[in-house]
Amino acid sequence: MLVQYLQDAYSFSQKITEAIGVISKMMYENTTTVVQEVIEFFVMVFQFGVPQALFGVRRMLPLIWSKELGVREAVLNAYRQLYLSPKGDSARATAQALIQNLSLLLVDASVGTIQCLEEILCEFVQKDEIKPAVIQLLWERATEKVPCSPLERCSSVMLLGMMARGKPEIVGSNLDTLVKVGLDEKFPQDYRLAQQVCLAIANISDRRKPSLGERHPPFRLPQEHKLFERLQEMVTKGFAHPDPFWIPFKEVAVTLTYQLAEGPDVICSQMLQGCAKQALEKLEKNTTEGDSKETAPKLPTFLLMNLLSLAGDVALQQLVHLEQAVSGELGRRRVLREEQEHRTKVPKEKTTSSETTMEEELGLVGATADDTEAELVRSICEKELLDGTQVLAAFVPLLLKVCNNPGAYSNPELSAAASLALGKFCMISAPFCDSQLRLLFTMLEKSSLPTVRSNLMVATGDLAIRFPNLVDPWTPHLYARLRDPAQQVRRTAGLVMTHLILKDMVKVKGQVSEMAVLLIDPVPQIAALAKNFFNELSHKGNAIYNLLPDIISRLSDPEGGVGEEPFHTIMKQLLSYITKDKQTESLVEKLCQRFRTARTERQYRDLAYCVSQLPLTERGLHKMLDNFDCFGDKLIDESVFSAFLSIVGKLRRGAKPEGKAVIDEFEQKLRACHTRGMDGIEELETGQGGSQRALSAKKPSAGVRVSRQQPLTSVDSDNDFVTPKPRRTKPRRPQTQQRKSQRKAKVVFSSDESSEDELSAEMTEEETPKKTTPIRRASAQRHRS
Repeated sequence: MLVQYLQDAYSFSQKITEAIGVISKMMYENTTTVVQEVIEFFVMVFQFGVPQALFGVRRMLPLIWSKELGVREAVLNAYRQLYLSPKGDSARATAQALIQNLSLLLVDASVGTIQCLEEILCEFVQKDEIKPAVIQLLWERATEKVPCSPLERCSSVMLLGMMARGKPEIVGSNLDTLVKVGLDEKFPQDYRLAQQVCLAIANISDRRKPSLGERHPPFRLPQEHKLFERLQEMVTKGFAHPDPFWIPFKEVAVTLTYQLAEGPDVICSQMLQGCAKQALEKLEKNTTEGDSKETAPKLPTFLLMNLLSLAGDVALQQLVHLEQAVSGELGRRRVLREEQEHRTKVPKEKTTSSETTMEEELGLVGATADDTEAELVRSICEKELLDGTQVLAAFVPLLLKVCNNPGAYSNPELSAAASLALGKFCMISAPFCDSQLRLLFTMLEKSSLPTVRSNLMVATGDLAIRFPNLVDPWTPHLYARLRDPAQQVRRTAGLVMTHLILKDMVKVKGQVSEMAVLLIDPVPQIAALAKNFFNELSHKGNAIYNLLPDIISRLSDPEGGVGEEPFHTIMKQLLSYITKDKQTESLVEKLCQRFRTARTERQYRDLAYCVSQLPLTERGLHKMLDNFDCFGDKLIDESVFSAFLSIVGKLRRGAKPEGKAVIDEFEQKLRACHTRGMDGIEELETGQGGSQRALSAKKPSAGVRVSRQQPLTSVDSDNDFVTPKPRRTKPRRPQTQQRKSQRKAKVVFSSDESSEDELSAEMTEEETPKKTTPIRRASAQRHRS
């Protein structure tokens, strides 16, 4: 009995483990209750000690940004249960268990995971749910009062920085201690710990642009503060040593300097000059030691890489400083000055002109001042920062030389650093960006290094936001990276294009079919990214509806499309977003019309499959009957016939009794055309009852009977050919269902105008077929000629 119990328990645990992967995929469903139940499941299995449960606990972290308050609260409750109430004999033991559990989440965590955890801890700190004993123990581990490993010390500083976002005084009150702990004068330096110290200190100030209503100036530290002295020294001394952690450290050091220092440009200029001086000294030393007559002096690759990377970071942060801190401070001071003048002004008789009063009421005075400040900042960026007299300008020739000569400078790390630095320099000035765009996109397309292409994809995405008019002609090159052979580049390109398209920074055209191809990407993360993109795009009015014709054309193109099975997978996903009846009817008519212009049997099958995937109604069926002549001659193909036959099956399931006659008529036509071609329609109509023939027939001309589908071989000449008016046999149905107008509904398909909010329903004159009853393809072409 005991053995059976243990076997059952083992089998049950195996089933739970297998279910974790399946249930985790349900975590991002649209239904709030489903997501909440999935979160509760992972809380339970984690508490029972299932090893794979940590995967689900991490996977729920991004849900903290959910707009659904119920989902956000469920995540907070889950982490509250799992981490804020650990078991322990004392308050200190409980704090140790809590810190240990949180530290496990930080192991191999991505930047996104860390940001999500920071948001959760910030929420807990603001609600005073983190006990003082936890913060005290973290400080003891950070200052090495409690024995711990370097990684545990680093994780303690990270957790303190996260909590400082909720309460800045946690770090602000011990700033000198943190500087002494993480930025002390020892060698070799622990740059990983120093990086986390900088990130923690950055949370003591608000990183957002100052608002105009602020009365007090933003928090800044003097240039002489010990923090900036240590940062400058660590950056310049570490420059000459090939430590892989130096590059990420100097990036956060430069960012922190611009965020907290008074006059940060002076400090960072000194950093750049100090590092450049070391590089020149090393170059001169190599020149003296070597034979300068035979070979040119060489600089160690890592020194050149460090120098260009530092210059790029300073350039970008200088731009951010001008556009956020300086611009915000100018606006704040202007508002305070205007308020002061308003208070000190002696009340006089109202002699102000009506024009001034009107400008104040419309808010034009403040708007003009904002424009003046923005123009000042723009002028500084475009005319001064990269001017020959500035420090940054000295690095431009060196940077361009490295980027223009990938053969001479072939080191992968150097190429990656140089390309990223060039992208950052281009962010500063529109004229400089315009002059280097060709180089950027050439590197983006032809570089053999995936890291370089990935870096440049991010850089060009940022440039598309800052200078949209300059980058717009190059947009096809951005879409082209979605088919890059390297999965790293495809993933980066997918993220960048998702951001640009959803933020309306690039115009969405048929090239979005490249994004649709990612739905069948072999890498699950990339396929999930593409699916999320189309989910979000479906919420933007009629965007997907307008794009579908171009997507279908491009994907079914025999020269540059995809295979038949992948096409079915993609279109099944995209057509699931078409839920409105009016959109469905328009698509049915448009797709039927496209059978006329299709060139290959593969395109016939693709169009038929797309029609079969639409949620058709009785009105949609009428559209197909009206356009039956467009696809009737293609029904000989077994796949096309099967697709249309599946439509009949779907329509029968929910059909009303009075609509079954129409469905029967449609099925009879399908089968007749499949077995005997278009001639089968004539035989079908000939065999029908005289009553229906009498209702549909008009006055015959001079006893000559013209068949609706008359073979051209029976016509002696083109002059004898007469195209009858399109008609179809009407089933018997109540008078209330008769159409109010015989006029055909007009449909528009605006694939390029994705910004329209309302569905257009009008076909242009060029799209309207002039001939609605082709007899055969060969004879129809002869008739057109």
